[in-house]
Amino acid sequence: MNLTKPTHIAFVIASALTILVAIFMEKFSLIYIQPLTVIAISIIYFTERKGAINILYVLAQIIFLVGGILLILGMREHLRKVCVIFSLFYIIYLRLMYVRNAKKKAELRTYFHVTILAIPMLYIYYLLVQVIAPELKHVVIYFSVLMFFMLSYVITALYYYLKDKKPTNLWMLIAAINLGFMNILIGLNELYMYETIFTVIIAICSLCMQFFLLKFMLHDDKEDNVLNTTSE
Repeated sequence: MNLTKPTHIAFVIASALTILVAIFMEKFSLIYIQPLTVIAISIIYFTERKGAINILYVLAQIIFLVGGILLILGMREHLRKVCVIFSLFYIIYLRLMYVRNAKKKAELRTYFHVTILAIPMLYIYYLLVQVIAPELKHVVIYFSVLMFFMLSYVITALYYYLKDKKPTNLWMLIAAINLGFMNILIGLNELYMYETIFTVIIAICSLCMQFFLLKFMLHDDKEDNVLNTTSE
């Protein structure tokens, strides 16, 4: 963050307000504050992008905004819509990751490392599903699709980073880690046991995810190419 820029200051203020509201007020109050962070991030993207506007990123921002509002209104009441909306969100970022990465073949050890790291994550999500299973009886297909694309997104981010440790892949991996942890807490908070501290942590993870996805979108791959050429 560059605190000399008004747009960056606006995002920091909106983020601070989001956390304060999550701590001291009812969850529903976030519906008035959470959109401000998405708007601030979007303005930063529009004003600082180096090339043409990426329509997929803009669409992802809109989807994230709508999905966030539905989560605040109540995941139980809008579970089908949440599953569909966030499945689209993950599909978009899978596409953006694919486009930003060179089509070079990964080494065998990369697949091995991804598998080893993915196993405990899959087990944690298995335990989560066991806990919230009673709430999923009528939305099994929707939730299964959501889980598939969400896990695909996180594992793909890990794969691309292990294959090529360039900045964009690091930013996306950090965003994916925040999102993965956030989803566990959302499932517990909305479908099992509500705790204010969970809402606060979810808000912080959401802000971190937005920030690093923005860094992913604003980073110029040409800078990586220059560095690689220089090192060679």
